[in-house]
Amino acid sequence: MTMGDLWPLLRPVCRRLALLGWASSAAGMAAGLAVAVASGTSLSPAMATLQRVSSAGIVLAVFSFTAAVFLQPHQERAAEAAREAAPDTGEALPSTLRSFLPGTVVLLLGAVAFAGAGLLLRSGPSPQSVAFCQVFGLAAAASGFTYLLFTRAAPHPPTENRPSSPPPES
Repeated sequence: MTMGDLWPLLRPVCRRLALLGWASSAAGMAAGLAVAVASGTSLSPAMATLQRVSSAGIVLAVFSFTAAVFLQPHQERAAEAAREAAPDTGEALPSTLRSFLPGTVVLLLGAVAFAGAGLLLRSGPSPQSVAFCQVFGLAAAASGFTYLLFTRAAPHPPTENRPSSPPPES
């Protein structure tokens, strides 16, 4: 099973919220990178605006991803149908999906590193360290919430305690 196979298992509202989260993450990361690369020791009005766009991207991405994750129910019946249609590879989750979790941890470590570097400066955090923290934070949020969203939709292999087929409806 691939991530492309999991996409139809997401409810339409969750897909739209996830797309909004990914788009706002991309816009926020682009704005944060522009500030980090193009700003000097102080922010010009244009760079300050980009920093606000990046901050707005963080808020919008986290809100939309959180809403998508909580609105997406566990897909027990859809997961059962997908499990029957797909060959059993013995893996609970596709490897591409599993890679989002360690990626999230690495990106969070990057955000912590830039935050720590910014706090060690005598003058306090520079606009660059704040911008890089935003970029790494947004990337970690996008990666982590993507993992959460798709794991809720991914078929789970039957366990010994759980029956392999849903109980008949009465």
